[in-house]
Amino acid sequence: MDKNLKVNRNKRRHMRFQDWRLISSFGYVFGGLFLLLGLYGYLYYETNLIGQIGLLLTPYQNYALPILIIGILLMIMGYFTERQAKEKKNEETQSTASQNVCPYCGAKRDSDALYCKKCGKKFE
Repeated sequence: MDKNLKVNRNKRRHMRFQDWRLISSFGYVFGGLFLLLGLYGYLYYETNLIGQIGLLLTPYQNYALPILIIGILLMIMGYFTERQAKEKKNEETQSTASQNVCPYCGAKRDSDALYCKKCGKKFE
């Protein structure tokens, strides 16, 4: 019983596969939006006509570089959290696969079985 309590505590401490996928999606979506916003701010210009000379103004170019950097960092965060999600999914599939096998002899077991069909030992 004490062993199961420790396992449940460890499961609550760690994030699940769906949580990592959600963070990864937010990183990709907001990173892409910030990249587009930064490019737009960098390339945006206004012209004012003063007499015969056109004056070119770039009012948002000072803000473009920090926005581009934030966008790149969010995209990188999305990539690394996606890798973490894949690792977490592999861990979850391995843990469910190991629950379907007898720990003593390695035979397949039924989900509702209390004893192993092959060796006869009781499952904990």
